[in-house]
This record gives sequence, structure tokens and C-alpha cells, in this order.
Amino acid sequence: MKNQKGFTLVEMAVVLVIIGILMGAVLKGQELIKSAKEKKFFTKIRYLASAQFTYLDRVGRYAGDNPNNPDGIIDSDTNAWNDLKAQQLVGDNDRRHIFNGVFIFGGGISPYGNYNYIRATRVPAWVARSFDSKIDSVNSSTDGNIGREGNVRWGSPTGRNYDSESDPNNARDLYWWFDR
Repeated sequence: MKNQKGFTLVEMAVVLVIIGILMGAVLKGQELIKSAKEKKFFTKIRYLASAQFTYLDRVGRYAGDNPNNPDGIIDSDTNAWNDLKAQQLVGDNDRRHIFNGVFIFGGGISPYGNYNYIRATRVPAWVARSFDSKIDSVNSSTDGNIGREGNVRWGSPTGRNYDSESDPNNARDLYWWFDR
């Protein structure tokens, strides 16, 4: 019996424990990466709103509002970015976000025609839901209108319920009326 080759039960148990520890570390690492991406998105969209408010304080109108007839509504996304760059409030890379989408400034559309928004393209449902619950202070697990009411809308300016998505990674536009 001394010539038999193989692993003992103790050796097998040690290997299984090591594999379990490695799997746990990988899963935790993926969770940390996901959380970091979410925080980076939140930080950037809030920064852009702050840049608009700073521009308003400096110039007396929102960036992108018609300088000849300022009415408080952002009329041009291109002019908004150019105005903010001219004041050195944003850089060229600030237009893109972590989920390979872009930020777009606008205003004067329904449901809040007298206010301005930041639209973020290609935002996953799980990120939009989290952002919405933080901005609008609703419970995303019990409020069936999340995504369709408040200052954050997902999918379109009139909104879409997150629960209508079968995959939380489905990406759509997120609208945030930042000055409402």
C-alpha cells in the first residue's frame, strides 16, 4: 500500500480552501471595480452641474444659453461646452464618462420646460437607479415610479421604470434636471 500515488484528503482540502479564497477575492475585486465606476460617474455628472453653476455666477447666464437673449435655458450643447472650456471649467475629456457614453447639456423640454438638464448616454440601469435614488431620495426597492418621476429620468425625458428592464446592464439615456 505504500506505493500508491495520489493526494490525501488533507491535501485536497487545502487546495479547495485556497481555490475558495481566490474566488472570493476575485468576486470582491469585481464588486470594488463596479463601485468605483459608479462613484466616478456620480462625481463627474455632479462636477458638470457645478461647472454650470460656477459659469452662471461668473457670467450671469448658463453656459450654452443664448448670450444675446439669455432666458435661463441652455439652447446649445456645443456652445455650452465651448463656454465652459473658455472659462477653464471643463476639459476635452470631461464630455465622456466611464460607461463609454457622453454628457449633453440641454433645456426647455418636457416635463420641465423651464429648467436645464444634463443627459448622459449609455448609462446602465443599475447606475441610473442608484443615482436616481440618491438625487430624488426615494426607496428604489419600493417606489414603482423611480425612473419616471422627480429630477432624474431614465430612458427618455418622460422616464421609464427600471423594473421594465430584464438586464440591469441595459444602457439608456439618463436625464438629470440639475437646476430644478
